[in-house]
Amino acid sequence: MVAAPAELQAALQQARRSPRAAWYAGPQVDVQATGPYRHHVRKRRAYLEGVIDECLAERAPLANALDLGCGDGANLGWLGARVGRLYASDYNPDRLSRLPSNTGARAFLADVLDFPVADDSFDLVFFNHVLEHVPDDLAALAEVRRVLRPGGLLILGVPNEGAAFWQLAYRLQPRTRATTDHVHFYTADSIAMRCRTAGLAVRAVHPIGWGVPHWGIDAVLRQWRWIDDLLEAVGRRLCPSQATSLYLLATK
Repeated sequence: MVAAPAELQAALQQARRSPRAAWYAGPQVDVQATGPYRHHVRKRRAYLEGVIDECLAERAPLANALDLGCGDGANLGWLGARVGRLYASDYNPDRLSRLPSNTGARAFLADVLDFPVADDSFDLVFFNHVLEHVPDDLAALAEVRRVLRPGGLLILGVPNEGAAFWQLAYRLQPRTRATTDHVHFYTADSIAMRCRTAGLAVRAVHPIGWGVPHWGIDAVLRQWRWIDDLLEAVGRRLCPSQATSLYLLATK
């Protein structure tokens, strides 16, 4: 169910032997639950749960949803509790093999650029911190629009790494790029423009999480909840455009 599966798997094998190996193969669920950014992850989840609950209050129940680029399935539990039927896809079989078995999600291997799903299939597509890894982001967004039902909701999460704070962080620690495969560095304006170009109707862009523009210092400080909360409060008030993450809501 992936385009050129042999080539894709060869690329994954090469990635597993590169400096980015941990990025491709490392566990996600435990890192999100216990790592230095666990408080930020909880804030993101609280926001996302609120978005879906508000959506459910305003419209008919969500018959189905897709977690596109689901990784290890860290979001499947709370998503599955809010939709009729949940699907999960990823291009990395290592990640799919680690999906929790108690969510009821129907998982499948797929490439977002050649997605094996009929048009107008989903009421909700959750596309969380994936797009920044996809070279042809516009094609990926076009596929998302294709599989959304008319009026369906896209929840798109991306890092706000085009913002000045996080561009500074990359300048201070240029080796960081060797441990990720980010190929896009969005701002609120640029990600909204990409979505509109793909034919999506952008409803809102929500910044969340603020930090210190040095990856090492940021990770040390934000493991403390009170510091993460303080940075959030100050950042939201004084520099809202410099958040660490963006969540865009769009409809078809």
